[in-house]
Amino acid sequence: MKHPLLILASALVFLVLPATAKDDAPRGFAPISELKEAQAKAEADKKLVVLVVKGKDDQCPNCAAAMENGEKAAGSGVVKVFARAESIQEQDASAFPTALKERMKKPFITGAYVTFVVFDPSMSKIVAEAGRTELQSDKKAIAAFKKSVQEAKKSLK
Repeated sequence: MKHPLLILASALVFLVLPATAKDDAPRGFAPISELKEAQAKAEADKKLVVLVVKGKDDQCPNCAAAMENGEKAAGSGVVKVFARAESIQEQDASAFPTALKERMKKPFITGAYVTFVVFDPSMSKIVAEAGRTELQSDKKAIAAFKKSVQEAKKSLK
C-alpha cells in the first residue's frame, strides 16, 4: 500500500512544481540567466534584443493584454529575454551590458506590471521601451512602440 501512495505523492509534487516556479520564462523567451548567450546570438544574427520584465502576478488580464500587444509590436526576428521584476533588481548588474546597467538604475515596477525594453544587438543603447499602461490598450502608444522597433530593425540591415 505504501508504494502507490509514494507514486501519487511524487506525481503531485511534479505537477505542482512547474506552476509555482515564478521565474520560468514564457515559451519563446530565454531566461535572464541566459542573457549573455541571447546577446551573442543577437549580435551574430543582427537582431534586436527584447527584454520583457514582468511582475509576479500572472493572473492579471491587463498584463496579459500588454504582453500580447507588446509581443505583436516587437514582432518576429528579435531575440527575446524574460525576467521577473521582483528578482532582476536583486541580481548583480555588473555583468549586464551597458544599456541594461543604466536601465537598472530605475527600478522595474513589480506585481501586476509588464515592461518591454528593446535594445540594439550589442545592448549598448535602448531603442524603445513601453510598459503596461502604454501596451494594454493605448493604440497610439502601441503604434509608436511598434514604429520605433521597426525602424531599428531596418537600420540593422
